[in-house]
Amino acid sequence: MKILILGVGKTKQPFLEEGIKKYIKQTRPYCRIEELYLKEEATKAACIDLESEKILKAIPSNHFKILLDLQGDMFSSEDLAAKIDQFRKVSTAGIVFIIGGHSGVNKKVRDTADLKLCFSKMTFTHQMIRLFLTEQIYRAYTILHNKKYHK
Repeated sequence: MKILILGVGKTKQPFLEEGIKKYIKQTRPYCRIEELYLKEEATKAACIDLESEKILKAIPSNHFKILLDLQGDMFSSEDLAAKIDQFRKVSTAGIVFIIGGHSGVNKKVRDTADLKLCFSKMTFTHQMIRLFLTEQIYRAYTILHNKKYHK
């Protein structure tokens, strides 16, 4: 199974990049995770629509689309593992996790999503959530394979 993390902007803090790479590497026995980060728009007025159009163009076909969104559903780690297991059984291509830029995404991207996922009612930077997401993907696979990492 292939998982794509699709986002906007670079991961600027080395400690976040190091953590993301660690979890991606640890997940390799279970699935392949790729990252694709699109260029942020400079002007705030048009950035949501411009970034959202870039996101829509970058979504691979036949992937199950999960948007990280404050208005989304909240899951436990076990629930996310079950969803990933369900999606990998019905999607031959893979799963794409979509992380908008600092201003979010537009309605088109929200409507395209097969699932909207909320990590917390608190706001995190779009760079930090990448680390949390990769850790939760790794955790999901350890749950699915009965490994000791989870609890």
